[in-house]
Amino acid sequence: MGKRGVQYFTLSEMEPRVWFMLTGCNFRCKGCFRPARDGGGTALTAIETLEIMDEACLNYYGTVPTEAMITGGEPTLDKAYLLSLVMGLRKREFEKVVLMTNGYALGVDENYVQELEEAGLTEAHVDLKSFSCDVHKWYTGKSNKSVLRAIEKLSASGIELLVQTVYIPGIVDEKEIEQIAKFLASLNKNIRYRINPFSPAFAHERVTTRMPTIEEMERAYEIASGYLHNVIISRSCYREYPTPPPQKTWVTVYPDLSFKRRSMEDQNKERISWVSQSQSRSAGDILRDKAVEKGMIREIEEGRLKRTSSRSTL
Repeated sequence: MGKRGVQYFTLSEMEPRVWFMLTGCNFRCKGCFRPARDGGGTALTAIETLEIMDEACLNYYGTVPTEAMITGGEPTLDKAYLLSLVMGLRKREFEKVVLMTNGYALGVDENYVQELEEAGLTEAHVDLKSFSCDVHKWYTGKSNKSVLRAIEKLSASGIELLVQTVYIPGIVDEKEIEQIAKFLASLNKNIRYRINPFSPAFAHERVTTRMPTIEEMERAYEIASGYLHNVIISRSCYREYPTPPPQKTWVTVYPDLSFKRRSMEDQNKERISWVSQSQSRSAGDILRDKAVEKGMIREIEEGRLKRTSSRSTL
């Protein structure tokens, strides 16, 4: 059995749940914000990964959770490893095993989705970058034909499916999102579809200088909802909570079982270091972009609260 690079495990403070952060990816997304994309970590077999996860969870929770999220990087690069990881989690009585993937390998290998279902995968979150093949290839370096095929196969399987798209102003906007919604509706109008806002501050390359506005996000939501029954705008898109709940820290456990309580600030520092080392953007540029982004979010928050206040007086 092969080995995968494991960067760390993340343990939730809100409820027993574990994330597996695997390294390496078959895409080179221009707007990527995850250092795990470029490899690294500790090379482990699936069995070794599960053994370390067991010990980390027992040390922190006193028990092994029942929910796991497998993310990266791209978790599907080594099928044997992933199948073994999923089977091992199910043998440990995990009730929910979620795969976060770009879907590419699942569409190339005709048997991959079926084997994941047989292994016990319960849910898949697929990032569909764009419906246009040209845009997808420019943004990721790969065609989206295999990704669309993966979504078709997952939709026909017993694995629960969520499809996600990042709204990138001027690149992946209302027109792209409408085409994606039409495609998903042709498979099943009940597919869950989440639209997330692009954050330019930590993007690997400067593909755009701004986040989408709340009006753009809500318009995309309305368009997609015309085709699908279960459209979501993520909490960070300012829709689901009048006042977002406070962010907590979370516990990061490394393969040597050392751990660190990491905050959003810690994560942001790691991303700044990664992007600036690539020489695509300097640390100063990233910090300036982040300051602009914070100002925009503040304006959005103020506008949303005004609208909420106005509605409450009607």
